[in-house]
Amino acid sequence: MYKRGIMMLLGASFLSACGASNIEVIQLDYIEDQWNVESYSKEGEMIEVHESKEVLAACVGERATELKGDITVYQTAIAGRTEPVSAMTPYTMKVVTYLEGDERYVVCRESYTNQLMAEVIDSFPDFVNTSDGIRLPQLPSIHQTSSTLQDELVEAEGLDIDGKPITPFPHTLLEIEPALYGELEIKLGGKAIRYPISQFEPRGFEMPNQQIAIGYDKKTFRPYILYSFDGQFFMPQPIEFDELEDPESKENTVFSELEIKTVATARELNEGEEIPFYTFSYLKKGKRVAETMTIRFVPGTLLKDGEEPDPMFEDWLPVEEAGPRAIVHRQPYDGESMDFAEYSEATKDESEELFDMINEAEPVDRHGDVSDFRYLTLTDGWKGQVFEISYQKRSKKIDIYLTDSLRDQTFKLSSKGAQKFLDVFPRLKETL
Repeated sequence: MYKRGIMMLLGASFLSACGASNIEVIQLDYIEDQWNVESYSKEGEMIEVHESKEVLAACVGERATELKGDITVYQTAIAGRTEPVSAMTPYTMKVVTYLEGDERYVVCRESYTNQLMAEVIDSFPDFVNTSDGIRLPQLPSIHQTSSTLQDELVEAEGLDIDGKPITPFPHTLLEIEPALYGELEIKLGGKAIRYPISQFEPRGFEMPNQQIAIGYDKKTFRPYILYSFDGQFFMPQPIEFDELEDPESKENTVFSELEIKTVATARELNEGEEIPFYTFSYLKKGKRVAETMTIRFVPGTLLKDGEEPDPMFEDWLPVEEAGPRAIVHRQPYDGESMDFAEYSEATKDESEELFDMINEAEPVDRHGDVSDFRYLTLTDGWKGQVFEISYQKRSKKIDIYLTDSLRDQTFKLSSKGAQKFLDVFPRLKETL
């Protein structure tokens, strides 16, 4: 009986030890201290949002590929990641909009992309005000402008590029009433212009109508598309085509002695229909030619399950790879950016190795001395995890302990893991 009892105790201890060693070390979650979340009223006033986890967790379920019904947009929340985490990951910003049609939807845009994903939801978070919303039509409309607005165009600010003034054709000024989601594609003489002139997405605050017009550089005879929100013009865009006859040439076409006639009429832009907007008349090889500029509304498509968004500015913005990241830092995050001296970051490849080695750490019931770089933050996507770092020096090596304060559980890295950890963060090693 005595031997049997001993065996049962030993067996229970063995099973307990096996269970302890199988504790999952890395358990990522949304870390509120890493994010600043703001929302805006219909009038554009900032509203403080405390439900950051609900915003960050939006659009992670089964995706909806269509926004059905007459759409009312209620509110938009913008989550921005604090430094230094945002310097090391493409997951820096999430724009989340709550709207309702035949069902309740949440629509999300991540970082630098104009592609959206959507999800059907049962209810809205508490901070969403559903007493007043914005009705957005599925199709945009074109409106004529008054002579007063056309006269103001001549005096408008922002009509220059690289310090060179752009002269507008006032009679070309037209107004665009935005749609729910999509973009306006322009062609001249049947050739598509490289960039869409306008992109729409649902927002929970009032957006002014947009205006477009045509201007030109008197020295080069290059035409430009002038684009504004409520009379505030942005950098003029030269007319450049997707497919260049001479790819080495910086200028697609010289429009000598350019004359433009506005032929657009006030109307709704039907999906996929090419509408004549302007006629261009200019000299080409000594002969006057005429070309028609058309506009077409292309509805936006929502990302399907498994599809990843493409970066919007891939021509000039480096594409950051997704994947795990690891940094050590002296102080906890407080919502403000940190000086470089306060943190040290691993590369993406180093982070992947550290994740593997941290996952192999063993749970222990002790920890060591507090490190000067006291915190380790892991991130992968929108989620993260924070450990407190401690250490214990021995004759020939240094033991590294990581404590998850939320679980009150400490883990000890293997000898190989501890050495890798110190190799990746030499500034931390110097302080031990």
